[in-house]
Amino acid sequence: MNFDTMIFELQSPTVFGEKHIMGSIFILITIAILLIFLLKVLKISNHRKVLKITATFLILLELTKYTEYIISHGSFPEMYIPMQLCSFSLYLMPLVAFTKPEISKKFMPIAYSIGLLAGIIVLIYPATVLGGEYSWFPLKNNIVPIISFFYHGTMIFFSLYLVLSKLYRPSFDEYPKVLISLLFFAGLAIITNLIFQTDMMFLNTASGSPLQFLLTDYGRIPYMLSMIILAAILLTLPVIPFGVRRVIFKFKRAYSKD
Repeated sequence: MNFDTMIFELQSPTVFGEKHIMGSIFILITIAILLIFLLKVLKISNHRKVLKITATFLILLELTKYTEYIISHGSFPEMYIPMQLCSFSLYLMPLVAFTKPEISKKFMPIAYSIGLLAGIIVLIYPATVLGGEYSWFPLKNNIVPIISFFYHGTMIFFSLYLVLSKLYRPSFDEYPKVLISLLFFAGLAIITNLIFQTDMMFLNTASGSPLQFLLTDYGRIPYMLSMIILAAILLTLPVIPFGVRRVIFKFKRAYSKD
């Protein structure tokens, strides 16, 4: 390793480094403040209006990212094709926010699960969105990382607002539909990877994934199977608290009858 390379690596941001921790904490505090302000202070009753504003904000963030890259590089990059796991919120959130209630409710389970799970995963392990600058300053050198952190924070906010506003109550009964939807999205990502040689959902080269070693050491089939198993497990996390609460409630009701 030459001296210039060593200096660059020392000055590059790392997962669980200062830039990561500061960015994630800022986003989580912002989400908490917004939820408390909207639901407890203002006591908003027009919840669908909040969802519409949030979905629109997400789209604007994505368009801003595209614009910044095109202005800087003169073309649209294939890596920005909206087929990442987090990109599906670009489709799901507007479907929940802008369609009629009977249609909106059909998309709430997958929008909630994808938004909350993918958003939190990126805040915990933002290996692909930290950028090259060691610090958040100067801000002009961190436009894309700033957009990315706000983007995933917006996904989390949308999912939490669905639940806290009581527009949606997660249930394990919806788990099969959510898992099938995720597998469908994975299929679209694989097709995109085959056509454009991209790495959507880490399903090609797995660059930036902590599970990349499975692909390089054991091959594609074990890696794909591990991703499916991991997805099946992780998708239970957004509904576990509500499943536990439901069991406790049934237990208390049965106990009170006795």
